[in-house]
Amino acid sequence: MTETLPPRPDIAWLKKAAKQRLAALRADDPAAKLHQAQHDIARRYGFKSWRALKAEVDALSLDGQIVAATCEGRAEDLAALLRAHPAKIGIIGGHWGRPLLHLAAEHGRLACVDLLLGLGFDVTLRDPSDRASALHWAAQEGQLEVVKRLVAAGAEVGDRGDAHGMGVIGWATNFQQVRHEVAAFLMAQGAEPDIFSAVALGRADLVRGLVAADPGLVSRQMSRFEHHRTPLHFAVLKNRAEMVALLLELDADPIAKDGRGYTPLNYASPKTDAAIVELLIAAGADPGEQSPNRFESAVPILNVKSVPASLDYYVETLGFRKAWDWGRPPTFACVHRDEVSIFLCQDGQGGPGTWISVFLHDVDALHEEYKRRGAVIRQAPTNFPWGLREMNVEDPDGHRLRLGSDATGPAENAPLNEEP
Repeated sequence: MTETLPPRPDIAWLKKAAKQRLAALRADDPAAKLHQAQHDIARRYGFKSWRALKAEVDALSLDGQIVAATCEGRAEDLAALLRAHPAKIGIIGGHWGRPLLHLAAEHGRLACVDLLLGLGFDVTLRDPSDRASALHWAAQEGQLEVVKRLVAAGAEVGDRGDAHGMGVIGWATNFQQVRHEVAAFLMAQGAEPDIFSAVALGRADLVRGLVAADPGLVSRQMSRFEHHRTPLHFAVLKNRAEMVALLLELDADPIAKDGRGYTPLNYASPKTDAAIVELLIAAGADPGEQSPNRFESAVPILNVKSVPASLDYYVETLGFRKAWDWGRPPTFACVHRDEVSIFLCQDGQGGPGTWISVFLHDVDALHEEYKRRGAVIRQAPTNFPWGLREMNVEDPDGHRLRLGSDATGPAENAPLNEEP
């Protein structure tokens, strides 16, 4: 029989309950894990998972109520909450941690946008992850009336300060859907499309004009978030045969590689217009580059007790960078160093003790770096019979990174340290 949550449940109280449940489980099974105890607590209150339980508790909090009222367009409720708690106008919420105006704009909640602007919300404020304004998010989601309201309030249509570097009009055109009406309005207000927006809009006149003014634009690359695609890669991705033909006519390189080493033809899928494939091959692309369903990458997922703590260790100690995190506080995140990415999942998707092999140029140099940073080094660089010189490093959850480069000499008389 399920129990009912109290009116204002506290996540700290639930965490304590989970630890008590873990102690009880370990009385019968010393190998019991925290996620098993959390699952039991979640089921006790009628939830399928701890994550679902936590989401409900977060929603019942004051911040959760404010965020929900904003996203759902309940302007009267939002006004009442902010009258009672005016300092809360500055909170961030949603999975990506965005300000209230951004959330209202993204969801097309014009009444909430008007309310927040009336309370003095800064229309130029950027979110912490994408450095985007509310106008960027409204443009991406095609919220034309919100776009008009934000522009009237002083939002800059030519703002290109976002992390993607594509500007507001790029957010309206370069992601999954092309928001033609929003793009037309922005251009009428003075926004200048770049070559990628021109390709997305299918505007041959704009593409020709831009390239005539700067021929190098056919080789321009998008940001790292878009894998440094060229306009030709992007035209294939958007499935625009007429743009592919035009870019090739303007001397775009048919075998140029993006940040992942993909050529434009690599972007062709079974859904791609056959004319695009024919155009690229005729221009010199290798037919073998086309794959019906190309595997792009594999990213290990590590089960961790605390995403914030793991982020701190991977960034501050192991020299990775945070790519993004999900949730507030985060329960899922991604770190990367050069070409290696790792997902971190709190209390789910796997268990402790996962091993990952990472190959690099000079493991001895990394060993010196990690000694300075205070990393937990379980085995110093050692030459092994399989032709690698490897270092063994542990993270706070017992996961191990085998970091190796080419052996520098004969194998040493030492086994790989696999002790837990």
